[in-house]
Amino acid sequence: MNNKKALALILCICLTFVFLAGCSGSQSTGAGSTSTGSDTNNLETSSEKPVTEIKKGVIVTGKAVDVKEDENTVYQKRITIAPALDFTSMDVQNEAGGTAKSVFFLVFNNLVEYDTMNSKIVSGLAESWEQISDTLWEFKLRQGVKFHDGSDFTAKDVKFTIERGKNQSAAKSKFNTIEEVIIVDDYTVQLKLTAPDNDIIYKLCEANTVMLSSNAFATLPEEEANKIGTGPYKYNEWVQGDYLSLIRFDDYWEGAKKTEEIVIRHIPEASSRLIALQTGEIEICIDPPAVDLHYVAEDKNLVLWQIPSTNIRHIILNLNVEPFNNKLVRQAVAHAINREDLIAIVYEGNATPHYNVMHTISEFYVDVDCPEFNPEKAKALLAEAGYPNGFKTTIYSSSGTVQKAVASVIQAQLKEIGIDVEIQSLETATFNAGVAPGGTYPIAVDGWGGHTIGPDNALRSPFHSDGNINRSNIKDKKVDEMIDAALSTSNYEERAKIYAELQQYLINNCNWIPLAIEQINVGMKAELQGFELPLGLHHHLRNIYIVEK
Repeated sequence: MNNKKALALILCICLTFVFLAGCSGSQSTGAGSTSTGSDTNNLETSSEKPVTEIKKGVIVTGKAVDVKEDENTVYQKRITIAPALDFTSMDVQNEAGGTAKSVFFLVFNNLVEYDTMNSKIVSGLAESWEQISDTLWEFKLRQGVKFHDGSDFTAKDVKFTIERGKNQSAAKSKFNTIEEVIIVDDYTVQLKLTAPDNDIIYKLCEANTVMLSSNAFATLPEEEANKIGTGPYKYNEWVQGDYLSLIRFDDYWEGAKKTEEIVIRHIPEASSRLIALQTGEIEICIDPPAVDLHYVAEDKNLVLWQIPSTNIRHIILNLNVEPFNNKLVRQAVAHAINREDLIAIVYEGNATPHYNVMHTISEFYVDVDCPEFNPEKAKALLAEAGYPNGFKTTIYSSSGTVQKAVASVIQAQLKEIGIDVEIQSLETATFNAGVAPGGTYPIAVDGWGGHTIGPDNALRSPFHSDGNINRSNIKDKKVDEMIDAALSTSNYEERAKIYAELQQYLINNCNWIPLAIEQINVGMKAELQGFELPLGLHHHLRNIYIVEK
């Protein structure tokens, strides 16, 4: 295979659990700590509760119940999971929400998939693949795969999925370098690229690039066609704002799973999710309250996973809304942010201060000169911008516990420099629609975990003029040119130089202000088996099961 050096280098990008040392301006440890025991992430643990490090920075407190299985084993039929945010859409190629993407991994398959437990690319619907040249890839497809509507998966579905995805908001940035899908035969396809794409194989692992059924879209309304995948589970019932039920697909190509039904239940308050776990209403609680993690760790019936996240919690300033079209105002906001206080208040110390638009897991991450916390300098910048007495504005957040808490801290910190901020907390779907590119919000609390599929996706999606989550509405020719050049260059050193310059340029622009690298905390029943590390923020739940006593 050609270009092996580049592929080996970008493999590091997907090692989502290794945190590189030190962010600019910070000596803090936290979510990336590799220590165990009572010093782990400030977590209080019972001396009777075992603590294990699964991977660097991934800490498990507690032990799953040992089970013996044979042909007579009976499995619990239903497992209920309560994520931090609601499931909002089945629109596979347009929905960017983390909960929806976790569901898409249950209902669909990718051509290639990322094995999070072993940190490597593995076969999915493609049994094998080869890079023929810098701009041509060939995939041999798996035969005998059925969609949920009974149709066969073939090369025409790959062609349909990619061609459709190039015109859909969440998928287009992953497919935009694919010029043509060439059908060689029913089970062989070639992807011809417009230019070298160093990250294409990783983009094909992403939830918005799962394979769709061309037959379903030809014979069913789009809303129904979006439900048809090849995955181990299929949609059963959705009561928006309450729950989503998925049932087992018995004709799944890898064999039917042990759990008959997986339910995604919406419990917006973190404290209520924890209570539901403790009382047995749910089997998995994603992101219990940071202040209450010790309750999970000390409960012999539960297991706590603490996983370094790829999510950078940040605020976005809308360049289309006054006064944030003024760079001096944006810089004033940046100087008003005290990350250490925010992390202490919101995360109980279970996060790492962050100062860059690039995540530390990227091999192209560099330390940048980030505006330091300096309220007096912030006030001076406001006066220079023509706002000596400050101004009134609004910060939007989703209804998630963390998002609302971050908004409250930012509100208090901006008040110290004379900016009077009103908080608007919205349901997830309403928030996502309101902050979509072209939106009219002034400030928003957001999160971005798209660093698992390469540096191009990490920076193109939020910062390119055509980025699918360009929520700050930045339209900067220099940024676009640097992003495009870094993707196509075959020279590694030149690519690194471009990304270094781009990171500093974006931090100076202050349209996207990083706050913290978050930690994923997951509490679960000790009886639960088969839990796997997430891909960034997107959970892999295909293999979970519980043996009935």
